[in-house]
Amino acid sequence: MVRSIINLLFQKLKQNFLLVLILVIATVLRLYHWTEIPYMHDELSALLRTEFDNFSDLINLGVKYRDTHPALIQVFLYYWTGIFGYSAWIVKLPFILSGIGSVYLAYRLGLRLSSKTTGLIIASIIACSEYTLMFSQIIRPYSSGLFFTLLLVYHWSELVFYKNYRLKHQFYFVLATILCAYNHHFSLFASGLTGFAGLFFIERKFLWKYLLLCAIVVLAYLPHLHIFLKQLGDGGVGAWLGKPEPDFLLQFLFYVCHFSLVLVIFLVIIWCFGRISGHKTPRQRLPLYFSGGLFFTVYFTAYFYSIYSSSVLQYSVLIFVFPFLLLFIFGWIKEQSSVVNTILVACICIGFTSTLIFGRKYYSIFYVPIFKQLIVDAHDAVNEEPKTLTILYTDEPKTRFYERYQGLIIPKSWLFINEPTFTEKELTALLNEKSGQYERIYLGAICQIPPNFRAIILSCYSHILWQRNYFSASSLLVSKGIPSEKPIADLVKTPKLFNGYDPSKWYNQAYHFRQNEEWGPGFSKPLSELIRKPSDVIDVIVKLKLSDFEHNPLLIIAAQSNDSIIQFKGTEAKFNLLNRSDSTVTLIQSMRFIDLKYKHFDKPFLSTYIWNRDQKPLQILSFRVIYRTDNPVVYALNEDFEAP
Repeated sequence: MVRSIINLLFQKLKQNFLLVLILVIATVLRLYHWTEIPYMHDELSALLRTEFDNFSDLINLGVKYRDTHPALIQVFLYYWTGIFGYSAWIVKLPFILSGIGSVYLAYRLGLRLSSKTTGLIIASIIACSEYTLMFSQIIRPYSSGLFFTLLLVYHWSELVFYKNYRLKHQFYFVLATILCAYNHHFSLFASGLTGFAGLFFIERKFLWKYLLLCAIVVLAYLPHLHIFLKQLGDGGVGAWLGKPEPDFLLQFLFYVCHFSLVLVIFLVIIWCFGRISGHKTPRQRLPLYFSGGLFFTVYFTAYFYSIYSSSVLQYSVLIFVFPFLLLFIFGWIKEQSSVVNTILVACICIGFTSTLIFGRKYYSIFYVPIFKQLIVDAHDAVNEEPKTLTILYTDEPKTRFYERYQGLIIPKSWLFINEPTFTEKELTALLNEKSGQYERIYLGAICQIPPNFRAIILSCYSHILWQRNYFSASSLLVSKGIPSEKPIADLVKTPKLFNGYDPSKWYNQAYHFRQNEEWGPGFSKPLSELIRKPSDVIDVIVKLKLSDFEHNPLLIIAAQSNDSIIQFKGTEAKFNLLNRSDSTVTLIQSMRFIDLKYKHFDKPFLSTYIWNRDQKPLQILSFRVIYRTDNPVVYALNEDFEAP
């Protein structure tokens, strides 16, 4: 009997060798250095929202008013961490497992709705793409939602397309739909679209029972309805998420393919081969049309809602319908031989895995606990020189999470600052107060820091000892001494680089605006000639002497394309620290090129100038434009980047 069981398992393994191989690869990629997988920003937010004494506070304070997602995952984390604690490896385990399970379900769905070849292609991509891999390692409702949506559509398909009314398919259809509804608003949307589509495809004799199943789902969701309505009324994440560009879908596809042109071409060839060689009957095409309809309905709804209402469209919300885009693209391929299947799986897995590790540098970039690392770097800086002023521009509760649960030491003398409660004026005053007491300044900052905060620090401590760059954050150690960055334009030393410069107005070591003069010299240059790397920064530092304390000129820096403004920033004198002994003020503004999306515009250029809108007499004592190398991996997990 034992031998027969072994033989049976061997036969199953032999028949499904490629699937097993894909699952092994998916598991290895997701469990690589399992105990070192870090928490991301959103994960720490979710964990901080588990620190309630009772379930009622969890729902009312942790979900309804402080989250934008349904309650399921937050409730799960509340009980899971209550049992197992906050170690990342155990907290992330269920999400990793659901990611691996999604690979299997994607294969089963591709096999059922198209062919074994299609199932293997889809499973290979989901197993190895950074997109699905990363969200499998994050304790947010994406990996779980992907699993629930695949489970739903698989059993829904049995009911709708194949007239298989077995009780287990009815049960899992209801269960998976409820889980989708409680998991994420977009998995709720996808499940609602699926259920609605079933009304048009379901066999008439089963319609009333199908409606009953849908009614059970609706009744099960009613307790959550008040949370949904509250979160819907609050809008999306438009406060920090920009409107999607017209090429969003194209960029999404390149992101899925690791921004590798070779991978894109290879998948296009597979698609072309499938369209040419494959032949589907109308009945066989129906699931593929449904898959395409499901993805594009979700996509275009999110896109136009983001354009005309509040921004909600980001890569993460498409993960629930991503497998159906793959099914729509590759589902036309007819069944291939085992040799061809092996070649396809090998090419996809090798191509995606190699670009993941060596091109995207996923494990070296993702596997950094940002808030913890900034504290570690701060200790390095203080150990080098005890007289180091330590400034942390981070989310303090998220940073102190590591103090409470991992024993990280954060001295009371270290300063937490954050915008908007901490302004440019306050930072300048702090530096003026502390400059005589400290030899160095350490700044550990997440990417939300205004870029001119670094420029303000560098205007006082201009020698860069080191900068360490991470995804969404960097740390900087500076000292007084020889400036590390030289100006590319200086009104005092290179006045000819400034347009509108009038030599007759330079005297007594200052450039003079006369009464009723609004505009003076400025610097302008095409971005194509200016930018060395998209991640770099321009700092503009101007020192002015005002005619009186009420005088309020502005330092302007703008990126333009013909008559269109790409980005416009202005710094007013009244919001900066005024030296009342001599009526001077230093204005500092910065622009980070990576935030501009300048490649979408025709002949973009940068310009910076003084706007003397009061038209009072004004003196420019200095006007420097500094090009600064910055963090090349700041958005590396979401965008293409140049490896440092």
